[in-house]
Amino acid sequence: MEFKTQDILKNFHIIGVSYLQTPVDIRELFSVSNDEQIAFLKDAQSLGLENVVILSTCNRTEVYTQTDNIDLVKRLLVKYSNGPMKLFEEFGYHIVGDEAVNHLYRVGAGLDSQILGDFQIIGQLKNAYRLSEKMKMVNTMLNRIFAHVFQASKKIKNQTELSHGAASVSHAAVQYIKENVVDLDQVNFLLYGTGEIGKTTCDNLVRHMNKKTLTLVNRSEDKAASLAEKYSISYKSEKELPQEIAKADVIIVATGAQNPTVAKEFFKGNTERKLILDLSVPRNVATNVSKLPNIKLVDIDELSQVNNEVLELRIKNVPLAEDIIKQNSEELHEWIEMQHLSPIFKGVQMGLNKMKEQELAYHRTNLTDEEFEKVDLIASNIVNRIARMSISHIKDVFKTEKRSREVLSKMFGDYAKQSAGIHPHSLKKEHKNRHHEN
Repeated sequence: MEFKTQDILKNFHIIGVSYLQTPVDIRELFSVSNDEQIAFLKDAQSLGLENVVILSTCNRTEVYTQTDNIDLVKRLLVKYSNGPMKLFEEFGYHIVGDEAVNHLYRVGAGLDSQILGDFQIIGQLKNAYRLSEKMKMVNTMLNRIFAHVFQASKKIKNQTELSHGAASVSHAAVQYIKENVVDLDQVNFLLYGTGEIGKTTCDNLVRHMNKKTLTLVNRSEDKAASLAEKYSISYKSEKELPQEIAKADVIIVATGAQNPTVAKEFFKGNTERKLILDLSVPRNVATNVSKLPNIKLVDIDELSQVNNEVLELRIKNVPLAEDIIKQNSEELHEWIEMQHLSPIFKGVQMGLNKMKEQELAYHRTNLTDEEFEKVDLIASNIVNRIARMSISHIKDVFKTEKRSREVLSKMFGDYAKQSAGIHPHSLKKEHKNRHHEN
């Protein structure tokens, strides 16, 4: 009856692609938009899958699931992205069980981020989880795993300096600009895209540069206007994008489009030097733009190489973060083990109640209705107290012994073996003998 958490976690899988194994030109093929994620989950549900969470960021696309049909999940990922199965088999990964749980912990903590400690990932992970929860694609086990990951991430953020300072994709973009652009106050900046990364980039830009030289453009003009008002900067409509690109010296692109939104044609006749930072995955600047004269195009993989004192401090905090993950993981495993014992807990309660009912049935004819109710209440209270104490004992012993067979042996001893075949009539006979002796 030996039990291991792997027995329950053997159907917990993660499949995906990430910056660690996959260059951006391949990674962007497996990007899944929000609408596609919804369609993915609906399709999975219709095919009988019940527990699926899908995450798609600039660093990775991953699917977290508890299933015995992982091949179906792989086919769905290929179906709802532009990446063919052949490329997934070459660049993708499949992790199972404890290894998958540990991987999810590291992702949620920012330990697996392209820029170490980038805590934007935890917000993205929570959004992915909430979408699946809303669509009723999360069971108790998946809920508990993600709850522990979120809890560990929060502890790491509060108790370590892993996320100390501003080190993220948006920060790396600003660092790159500061290191490669002369006379920042005289440079015209254009930020195209005001989503999550765009907003953070805007905040970093206005801290270091002349706000009067920064212009925002967004597909939703209202969002651009709102952000521009917050920082007292200018904004333009998306239809004016080509003109704004012509005027800009530094262009930061952070849109969430699935196809390039900045085309080569936008630079026709350009004679000025321009720096373009594409923070999007899939990339939103057409790759042939990099071949134009006077254009320097930098993508997210190149930006991730930016290093500084902040990252050095974060590296020193990695062991602390890993200790928190280890402790939290042990708590998760303990919870899983308790789920394994749940049938035993129920069995203890049911067995004690059955004994109580048999005992009361024997004495029923000798009691008035009023007496029977009182005795029943007293007996129920005693049974419940014994059950609670027994279950508590099982939990305590199981934490150290890990084998429910040993727990049951310590708890019931020889009586457990003797009572295994007892029937009501034998109990009655036992009562008669007892009363006769008295």
